[in-house]
Amino acid sequence: MSDTEQSEMQGMLTRWQTLKKQAEGGELRMDTEIGQQLATHSEQMHTKLEAMLNKALELEHLTGFGNLTSAQDLRQKFAQKANNGNDSAAKRIKQSMDIVSLMSDTYKLAIGKITESDQSAADKLAGLGMGDA
Repeated sequence: MSDTEQSEMQGMLTRWQTLKKQAEGGELRMDTEIGQQLATHSEQMHTKLEAMLNKALELEHLTGFGNLTSAQDLRQKFAQKANNGNDSAAKRIKQSMDIVSLMSDTYKLAIGKITESDQSAADKLAGLGMGDA
């Protein structure tokens, strides 16, 4: 992964960590229906990324390159690209999965805070006798 790509991934991770903290603190709120749809979509993305990760991990066991030393070197290089390497597909997919998990958690927290806020307001109105119109 190039330095630019690594920086972009780290930037996205940091951004979603910040948004999650804002949702935890009640600063970030969103409509319940929209938040649920976004959380569902991010969970679906996570499932697709898991399938991609499984396929990438399977690529570590490549065959059919022959017995030549250069062929085995090439097989090893491709296996490293799939898994275990610093720039492997598996590593990138895992980073994406971390971000998608943060997104889902953030959406759930944001809708939870608005639901809590709505319930608190309803309880206050009921206590004042204003909720019986």
